[in-house]
Amino acid sequence: MVEKQVEIDKSHDFEVFSIVTDHFKQDTREFWTRANFYLVAHAGLFSVFFIDYPGMIKAPSLLILVIPALGFTIAIFWFFVLRGAMTFLSRWRDQVIRLDRELDRFQCYVEVESTIKQNPLSSPSYLTQFLPLFFGVAWGLILIYIITFI
Repeated sequence: MVEKQVEIDKSHDFEVFSIVTDHFKQDTREFWTRANFYLVAHAGLFSVFFIDYPGMIKAPSLLILVIPALGFTIAIFWFFVLRGAMTFLSRWRDQVIRLDRELDRFQCYVEVESTIKQNPLSSPSYLTQFLPLFFGVAWGLILIYIITFI
């Protein structure tokens, strides 16, 4: 009877582990989907701006300020979205590691995911969360240039 209870508990533990790892994987996929969405949005804004820039210089309009201001605003928003997503990824990563230590004799998640905690710069997700800052600075410099020289 006790042996059967232990088997049921282990089965339940592995179900929980599976649910947690699935959630971690889903949050990781969503992180990259969000990052890619904003990257495409910025690529589109940069394309529109630089294609139309010569015409906007000849006949300045409000559009010459609106596009960079929109890009700057989106970059700030993008940064906070990715930072929030990284917070959740970190929490789920901690849970996966904790459960893996208890349930998996191979401890694959512990080994792989712990390296990211020890050296965050080895994680593409960690580095990508700062990409919006690059775009924000670029849009900010464009805005400063436009306000100063045009």
